[in-house]
Amino acid sequence: MKYAGLLRDLTLKDFKSKYASSHLGILWNILMPICYILIYTLIFSKLMMAKLPQMTGSFDYSIYLSSGILAWTIFNNSLTRLQNVFIENSNIVKKVYFPKVILLLAIICSSLIELFINYVLLFIVLILIGHTVTFSYLLIFPLLLLLQLFAFGIGLALCVTTIHFRDLSHIFSIVLPLWFWFTPIVYVKDIIPTEYHNLIEWNPLYYFIGMFQNIVFNKPLPFADFSTVIISTLVALILGTLIYKKLVKDVSDLI
Repeated sequence: MKYAGLLRDLTLKDFKSKYASSHLGILWNILMPICYILIYTLIFSKLMMAKLPQMTGSFDYSIYLSSGILAWTIFNNSLTRLQNVFIENSNIVKKVYFPKVILLLAIICSSLIELFINYVLLFIVLILIGHTVTFSYLLIFPLLLLLQLFAFGIGLALCVTTIHFRDLSHIFSIVLPLWFWFTPIVYVKDIIPTEYHNLIEWNPLYYFIGMFQNIVFNKPLPFADFSTVIISTLVALILGTLIYKKLVKDVSDLI
């Protein structure tokens, strides 16, 4: 690949730059998810057990929450950054010729590294608290790749449409929190009225997050859910690519 070196350098730069101005630097990529996991484990498990009686184990709710919210947090951050990638890198985009999509791929690759670290740390915490972990946990990692490809497809469309319609960034800042609450991450689907279940099932992230939760709790993965994840990813990539190719030629002139 002609630009493989550039992609590697941009990915490493992006990964290291998040905490570049702090004394601990790259170590925060490990410390932050550990802090989140411990908060979920030590605090939320005690607060929510009474409200979710189906969570019978001491750490069941915190495990349920961690299994989904770690992925959501990176997914949310990825989409936000992908949407504004050309605006934030306007000096490079205007002055240097290279395939602009590499800027998006660097964010996706950097986020994948974060996700990998997050779920390795979750794996360690699960073992430490005595939760049963099987080889099926390894399925999380290809699922993380699919989730980021899904984000990449959406990002392809967002990054170019935002240049043409700047209000989209403000609209999407409202959509993302709604999307979060529309996905069973901090609650289980069973506690909401059944008439709303069909609405939730139209949400692609419901299937992504549900598979993370099933894997962590050693539950079977329904083939229909896996098919939905694959189809959602392909649709996002195809539509995103079509929109990107149509609008990317105007990016340098509009930023």
